Amino acid sequence: MKKLIKTSLIVLTLTGFALNANSNCFAQVLSADQFKALVAAQTKKDMEKYDVDECEVKVGNIPIQSFNLPDGKVSVEIVTNGYNNMTAKEFKKVNIKVNNNYARTYYVPVETKAYKYAAVAKEVIARDKVIPLQSVEFKKADITGNLDNTVNANDIAKQLVAKKMFYPGELITKRYTMSKPDVIKNAIVTVNFRTNSNLNVTVEGVALMQGKKGDMIQVRNKRFNKIYTGEVIGTNQVLVQI
Repeated sequence: MKKLIKTSLIVLTLTGFALNANSNCFAQVLSADQFKALVAAQTKKDMEKYDVDECEVKVGNIPIQSFNLPDGKVSVEIVTNGYNNMTAKEFKKVNIKVNNNYARTYYVPVETKAYKYAAVAKEVIARDKVIPLQSVEFKKADITGNLDNTVNANDIAKQLVAKKMFYPGELITKRYTMSKPDVIKNAIVTVNFRTNSNLNVTVEGVALMQGKKGDMIQVRNKRFNKIYTGEVIGTNQVLVQI
């Protein structure tokens, strides 16, 4: 009888320990709405490094009502896809943490829109031409896919060259612009012909390519319509060795 009572006490003690341990492991419940709110807030916080003027975040429905988590302060970490830009709609990998310790991972559908005052074409801007300030306006634009790719007034002042044709209302981005080269395509250039005996002849030509100092480009002699290959040696200056 004593042995039976002792065995019962051990079972009850172990059961109590198991219940207490389970209670300690899962001491709080995080609802789906609370989780979505944390994800939305963290997404907006992560966007601050891009200096956006406005950010809209909508977290989609998830097929779960709640999460059982250890006791402590809950936070979330949104794992980036390795790219600085984002798409408007994507599934984000979210790590749930408690007291800054990893608890679990969940994938969440998130729709994000970011707005910023950036350079937008006011009129048609030709390809391979310097972008004139009068052809640009600065307005609030959707930069969701171009978070670190927008152009500001300081960039335009440095005489950017368009690498594509921009149409009115189109966002001007760094991806399709570049710093002004020493020679712009179709620009009038001075072609310096130099012989082996260091005899120099200078004529006017048209650049058929753009290039910076040291690049080899093709130019056309305006008078004889003949094409030469020469080295860019300065602003609108090309050297042809003959």
